[in-house]
Amino acid sequence: MTLGYLFLAATAVALGREAVPHAAWLTGAYAALAGFVLACAAAHRHWASPALAHVRALYPLTCAPLLFSASGPQSLALHGRLLDDTMLAWEQHLFGAHPNLLLGALTSRPLTEALSLSYSSYYLYFVLPPAYFLAKGMHQALHRYVLALLLAHYLCSLGFMLLPLAGPITALAPAFTPDQLHGYLAQPLQAQLMASADPPGTCFPSSHVAGAWAAALSVQAAPVPRAAKRLMIAATVLITVSVVYCRYHYVLDAAAGVATAALALALTRRLTRRDSNCPQHRGVQ
Repeated sequence: MTLGYLFLAATAVALGREAVPHAAWLTGAYAALAGFVLACAAAHRHWASPALAHVRALYPLTCAPLLFSASGPQSLALHGRLLDDTMLAWEQHLFGAHPNLLLGALTSRPLTEALSLSYSSYYLYFVLPPAYFLAKGMHQALHRYVLALLLAHYLCSLGFMLLPLAGPITALAPAFTPDQLHGYLAQPLQAQLMASADPPGTCFPSSHVAGAWAAALSVQAAPVPRAAKRLMIAATVLITVSVVYCRYHYVLDAAAGVATAALALALTRRLTRRDSNCPQHRGVQ
């Protein structure tokens, strides 16, 4: 899956290189990462060690932030510009208004702080469930979890090119009431992180929503405590609300994120079912 995504991304960047900043650098970085993936696979065939197996299982999670950063300039490959005017027209047609602006009437400092914490909690999805699966020796569950999460992110990165958006925090900036959200500690830290590490063009579909639902529903199928499953679903619902409330995404971004998660999970089930039916895999079992 990673090699397939890198091939598609590099091809799009090469074809749209006149519109993509640092196109040559991006193409070279994708080629280098593809070389690393192939080297890991070759090494695993010759030296089957637990440590190397863990590297192969987890490297997509460690590479995800780098690939997300690259998907910002990559998002311009097809259209060469951001298309927030198109999204705003869709919202006006569907809702008769812009939901991000309507939520301005509900803002409060405690609510902003709570939902900023919820938004930031998504980063734990890359750490806590994989750590739990590793600690419990649940390698199949880890494989399915990582596969679902990375598929959600790869699909989102490809989607960014279809509809590159700056997001409501930029496109609707003059119309927000209040003009800025205010929290206590989590909100300003999250806002600073987004300003420095969230590249324009990476809104549709919402990777937060897609990744969170793909991860949460993967956990539902794993043998983990029921309380943990319920907690993860509740956290994912809050993340879905927070992406719109915090003005990082349009409502349609969030809806597309849920649809992307469903597609990622369907692909994960298909791929893992194929692997489990492989004679070599059954022999290992």
